[in-house]
Amino acid sequence: MSESAHAEWRTVIRFAEEEVLRPLLRGLGIDAYIEIHHRDEGTILSLEHPAESGRLIGRDGHTLEAIQHLVNLLANQRFGISRTILIDCAGYRGRYKSNLERMAKEAGREAQRTGKAVTLDPMVAADRRIVHTALRDWAGIETVSVDEDPETGMKRVQVTAVGRAPAPGGPAGEPPAPDEGTGQITDEAEPAEPSPPTTEEAPPKPFSPLDE
Repeated sequence: MSESAHAEWRTVIRFAEEEVLRPLLRGLGIDAYIEIHHRDEGTILSLEHPAESGRLIGRDGHTLEAIQHLVNLLANQRFGISRTILIDCAGYRGRYKSNLERMAKEAGREAQRTGKAVTLDPMVAADRRIVHTALRDWAGIETVSVDEDPETGMKRVQVTAVGRAPAPGGPAGEPPAPDEGTGQITDEAEPAEPSPPTTEEAPPKPFSPLDE
């Protein structure tokens, strides 16, 4: 990214923080500290207020998702941005991603143990992308998005063992070491935008439905 592009993006982030987030938080009666992090997955504005974390995240993460949607909507209206500004609270999205990755690996072990495909519940595109990536380097594992759910419009990830014996130690064992025949991903290009978390504090249960 060029220096001018960096400067423009800093202007966008300053707008999101000072003209959207802070007035919104004041309206909620919350004086949260806002930390700005630039990561590979994007720019994250993290809301830090231990006493109000649950309120900021909301039931099933809906409040956090609504705040993120509003920030990006207003930033896009003002600047026409194509990138997504991520809104986090107390590291919640990182925990959610870790839980999805753990769920994906459990599905991979189950597919290797039984020799049968494991199909996860419907999830949004960004969550499917996390699952695909978590299993990308597993030898003998293939993931593909299938079966758009008629109620939610979301697809499911199907995890299949292809030409591999069960991993040593069964489902509780470590993932197989990658080799030249690494796991395959067969899917449409998944957008990188984050998805709404499933639960507020507890990790999502394996294969539980994820709201859009």
